[in-house]
This record gives sequence, structure tokens and C-alpha cells, in this order.
Amino acid sequence: MKLKNIFISGLGLLALTACNDYLDVDAPSKSFPSNIYSSTKDVSMALNGVYAEILASNTFGQAYTYSLVLNSDVDFVSNSSASAQTNTPKRYDQTSASSTANSVWNATYTAIETTNEFIYYLSNSPIYNKEDDNWTELQQYMGEAKAIRAMLYNELICYWGDVPFTMEPTSVTQNFVPAITSRDVIARKILEDLIEIAPNMKSVSSIPEGVERISQEACWALIARIGLQAGGYSLRHAEGDATSYGYMGMPSDSERNWFLTTARDYAKKVIDSKTHSLSLPYQSVFLNECNMKVVNDDDVIFEIPFAIEASGSIGYRQGPKFEANGGSTNFQWGESGGNQQLEWFYRYSFKQGDMRRDAVVGWWYYTYDGIPKICKGYSYYNNKWSKLFNDTRAYSRISANNTGINYPYLRYADVLLMYAEADVKLTKAVNTDAVQALQSVRNRAYIGSTVAAPAVAATDSASFMDEILQERKWEFAGENMRWKDLVRNNQLSEVLYYTFLRYYATAYEVGGMSNTTLNDMIVAHDGIDYFGGSGETYTIEEIDAAIPGDLAYGQTAGKAKGSLLPQRLDYCWIENPKDNEYFANHELPTLYIFNRYSNNHPANNMTKVVNFFKLMKSNHPTSKVAGYTAITDPENPNTELRNLTLKRDDSYINWFYDADGYPRNQVLYSFYGFIRGDETDKTKVLLIRNGVGEDITGKIDQVPTDLPVVRYILPIPREAITRSEGVYKNYYGY
Repeated sequence: MKLKNIFISGLGLLALTACNDYLDVDAPSKSFPSNIYSSTKDVSMALNGVYAEILASNTFGQAYTYSLVLNSDVDFVSNSSASAQTNTPKRYDQTSASSTANSVWNATYTAIETTNEFIYYLSNSPIYNKEDDNWTELQQYMGEAKAIRAMLYNELICYWGDVPFTMEPTSVTQNFVPAITSRDVIARKILEDLIEIAPNMKSVSSIPEGVERISQEACWALIARIGLQAGGYSLRHAEGDATSYGYMGMPSDSERNWFLTTARDYAKKVIDSKTHSLSLPYQSVFLNECNMKVVNDDDVIFEIPFAIEASGSIGYRQGPKFEANGGSTNFQWGESGGNQQLEWFYRYSFKQGDMRRDAVVGWWYYTYDGIPKICKGYSYYNNKWSKLFNDTRAYSRISANNTGINYPYLRYADVLLMYAEADVKLTKAVNTDAVQALQSVRNRAYIGSTVAAPAVAATDSASFMDEILQERKWEFAGENMRWKDLVRNNQLSEVLYYTFLRYYATAYEVGGMSNTTLNDMIVAHDGIDYFGGSGETYTIEEIDAAIPGDLAYGQTAGKAKGSLLPQRLDYCWIENPKDNEYFANHELPTLYIFNRYSNNHPANNMTKVVNFFKLMKSNHPTSKVAGYTAITDPENPNTELRNLTLKRDDSYINWFYDADGYPRNQVLYSFYGFIRGDETDKTKVLLIRNGVGEDITGKIDQVPTDLPVVRYILPIPREAITRSEGVYKNYYGY
């Protein structure tokens, strides 16, 4: 079943209990009677109000699922501003005046206040005792509230580090300025709190709403997540040093060991429970969410239950853009923003046959009248979710945000990989159970593939960690995982450095000013020969097998391998093939992108291209593309085929300025707070160290041995500092 509007009954109570603004001068809830929870029904209604807090746009409704998904080598939003900004956390560029930081901070602490009140009043309610007939149900409710509080605090310490911490409501303590507390202390406290309540919670099979509520298995998985993150690196500051960007550090050895052991043990509890699996193909997990189908025994362990036209932006931010005209589209799904996208090179990192690549990477978008258009820019659409993939006619032509598509906050694939990571960090060895956990995730990614899943190859702990992080990179696009994975493993600086260089070197390559040394450095690091420096050439067999996303796609036999791809993008319009593996929308026309250099596709002349197009129109049974029926260009009915040719005046990778060949601003400034171009001299590249731009132009092809930290930590909002009368203070150069 799909949970519908369960929170409406709790909203009235929520309005009475939660402070409107954290650290406000008064709390309406202080007048609450101590016996507010006199029945299990009262508690259930109040818990709905607790859940409602994580549906808000400034928590998981949008902020933690979109606004604060920071740029990396997976998730990416380009930015062309050459100047510092106050509110662009995605590119690591904000100040204490950041409106995003302020709104998320306030909303998160308001939600924490709501959970604190729920927990306090339930704990002190006369019905909360073992003799009550509903004791089991009340313990479950308590566990759900404590888990939500832990979720909220975990997000705060991931983004802000050390933060104000309290587990009591201000209505009781009257303390509106709780002390800034070490992230290590907070993580330990919330973990101990969950460990205490978890044995009293229900298994997912005993909860009518299933994975739309927090089960015992979800509590265990949350413990593993918090423990694993807390046991790794994070950006910290020296006491009293407010100007430095800080340093990457870990908890004490004893604390780190406790965090990692806790993570491994509780991930193992989920695995041993056998209540979840990876039986469904990868794409099906997310298509089920797009179609409001709740599956309780597969990958998803807890998904945040949004309501259609009421909450949630999943499938609006992700998926293909669908442009509106006057607030409407000509089709049932309404507008989609499509602005949570994927880094351009991400698709080339996948191994051949991995079904996740084509399930996630989107090549086209739609105009309001349903005409598909090729995506040209610095990123691709993240097709993990989309309103357009809903077949239930849940939306109207004027629908926009508030899709009601659930967000998979905890997944079994994550648990398996967390187990493997915690185990190798604790034992410094490649153990059988950890290898099997990683292999299980990889095997699921190849369900339906013509290629067998590669076996885990690592023989030492370092290479095993590399495989785990790479698997996480492929598995969790759009789920706000990648930068957190890199942070706790102290790899964020290096990954962002190389991500910037890929864009930078490619822009120079297509602009006609190739830097061979830089190109070779990138190829050596990635193991992918983007620029044709290996001396090897493509065979016709490789060309025939290539599809969009493969390195051989768009090349010719005998061409230098990797020489900037794709050199040419050829496509035509086709009737919707109604094939999820091709495109999960079953009504709109789509694009067929074909490799014009393949033996099985048209050769390098227009006569054969047109013949190929006619073959698709006749749907010839011997055609390699049988099942796809071509249609004429909907914008130009007299033109049967349209080509995009990679050339300087009409380039598929148009990342340089025609006038001088230098990279465009989107290349230079999308990682502004860490590495960027110079605002006044476009020939320079600056690496940002403690707020100062370090000119690395002449040595950009030499990776610094002391890369600076990435200031991913958000500033405490100016308003919160003011309300605390100076008790709170910003570090990290803010």
C-alpha cells in the first residue's frame, strides 16, 4: 500500500508544539499539559506531526535531497558566476548570510524541537508503562521519533560539524541557547539512544505501512550509517583559530574503533535479519517509487513518504526537464525542473554491461509540447526518478513540484557496502563476508545484462576500499552520498581537483589548445584514455558494440582511442518503444541515438544514413534496431534526420569561447570555493587555500602534494549567532 496523507491529523498538534524559529525568544509549547498523551491515538497523531517535519521543503522535502547535494564527480550543477556569492553551497561558496544555510538550520532545529517534545511528553505520559495494553506500540512510536531525531542531528553534524545539542525540549529547560557540542559527542549520544530503543521496535513485516515508517531494521541501518560517518574524517578547526579553513581529522582511536564496530555490527544485524534483499533489478526500485508502489522486502529499508501535490520534489528535480508554457504542458505530467544532474564524465566511469549507467544517465529533455531535445551542456539528466515515469496518471498538466514520490533514505545496498567498508577499516583485511556484501550489490547491477558482473578483484585492504567507494559511486547517484563518502575517507580534495581538470582539459582540447601533459595526467589517474594518447586505435568490432556512453561511440575504425568523444552525435525521432530499459516513459516520443560508424548502422555517408532511417520506418525484422519506429522531426516535418556535428561553430561539447578558445565560465567556476579561474585573467587557475587563491597555472599538470581542504562545512547562520548574543561563533574562515 502507499501511505496517503498520514500526517494531516498531526499537523494541528504540530502547529501548537514546535517553535517557529530556533532560538526564538519564547516557545508556545511551554504551556503544554503534562498529560497531553492520554491515549495511544493521541500519540499516533502526534507522531504524524514528527514525520511531517521531515517532509518540509527545508529538510528532506528539498534541502537535503537537492539544495545541499554538493558538486562532486557524480552530482553536478554548473555555475557561470566569476564572483563570490553568499548562497551557492553546491560550489562550496557561501557566507554566514546564506539564506539556504539559515532556512535549513532553522527548519532542522524546529524539527528537533518537535521530536524532543514528543519524546519527553511520551516518556512522562501515564500510559507509557509496561502494564499498558499498548506498550509494544508505544515503544515502536518512541523508536520512530528517536530515529527521526538522530537523522536530523546526523545531517547537522555532516554539514555544520560541531553544533548546538540538546535532547530535551525548550518548553521544559527554557534553555534557548544550548551549547555547541563536539560532533563526536553528538554522534555517540544519538547512537546510544538508538541502540537502547532498537530492541523494542518492530520488524518491517509487522508494520502495516511497511518501509514508509521506521522499522527495527531501519533503526539498525541508521545506526550503521551514523557510526560509519562518525568513524571517518571530517573537517575540523583548531581551538581559537577562526580564520583557517581547518583540517581533516578523525575522532580518537578508541572512539573511532567504537563507531566503526557499531557500524559493522548493526549493518550485520540487518543482513542477518534477511528481511531485505536485492532481488529486483536496479531500475525497478526507483520506478516503483515513481509509480507509488511500496515494496517492503527488497532494497528499500525506509523511504520518506511524501504525498502527491502536498510534499516532496523527487522526480521533479531529477529526470528530464519538461518545459512549461504558461504554467502548463501539453501532457499529463506537468512541468519538471530536471535541475539535479550528473557530472558529464560520470557515465564513462561505468564498466561495460552495468545496467545502472543507462538507467540513470539521461540524454534528452522535452519542450512543453512533448518534443524531445538533445541535452547539450556540462551535465546529464539524472533519470533515477522522474514524474514522467509515472503510469498512474497521478498528475495534471499544471503539476509542478510536490510530486509525492518517496525518497529512499535507507537502502539494503547501502547496508551491504557499509558493512564491507567498516569491516575492512577495522580488520585491515579483505574478508569473505565483506567481499560477498560488495559482490551482491554488483551482481544486482548486472541483472538483465548480456555481460556477467565482474568479480571483486581486490587482494589488499587499500584496493578493496577503492572498489567499495567506486561501487558506491555507481550505486547512489542523486542520493546525496558521494561527497559524504569522500569526506569520511579524506578524498574530497583530490576528487574535486581531478573533476575540475577533466572539464578544464576537455574545454582546451575542443577549443584547439590541447595540453598533452595535462591530458596524460588525467588519463593516468582515471584509467580512461579520453584524449587519444595511448597510441591504440579502435577496431570495427569495438565500434559495432558501442552505444552512447561507451568510449568507442561516435568514432571510426582506425581512430585513436579516446580522442575526445563523441566526435559526432547522430539521432532521429522514434515512436515510444514502451521499453523501460530504453526510456521509462511509455507515451512521449523519444530520440534514438545511433552510432553512424558501425557496420550494423549506417556508414559514413548520408545515403546510408537516410536508408537506415527508412529501415527504421519500415521496422524491418532484420534490422538491429527492430522494434523502434522512426518518425519525422516534429519541429521540421520535411527533415527526416537531424545531425549534430562536433565542430567549433556547432559543437556538442561547446565548453570554450569561439573568440579565443578559452574555457567558458561554467568550466572555471563550478567549484568556486575550492578551485577556479581568475576573475580578471582567464589564463589563470587558482587553488583556494584558507580563502586565498594560489596560482597553479604553470603547474596545473602537477598534483600538489598538499592539496588544501575543501570548505564543505556550512557557516552557522548570522541570525543564529545574533540570537545567541555571541555565544555561537563561526570558524573555517567565515
